[in-house]
Amino acid sequence: MRPFTNEDPERTATFEAVEVLRDSGKAILVRIPELHNTDKWIPKSVIHDDSEVYKAGTTGCLIVQRWFAEKEKMVE
Repeated sequence: MRPFTNEDPERTATFEAVEVLRDSGKAILVRIPELHNTDKWIPKSVIHDDSEVYKAGTTGCLIVQRWFAEKEKMVE
């Protein structure tokens, strides 16, 4: 389930080298090196279709909706 497909970069936030630790079905638990290796649950509904991580065991670029990243204090 990777429904978010808007291509506008002002509406997204990107994080590199993210590792997916767990998958609950509706969300993934990720470790984000750019945020001092913070572990955070990310709802699958806010993950962009071009994101490289979306299930347990994957590592790569995580792209999420900017409003979510701002709400969770992942970006300014």
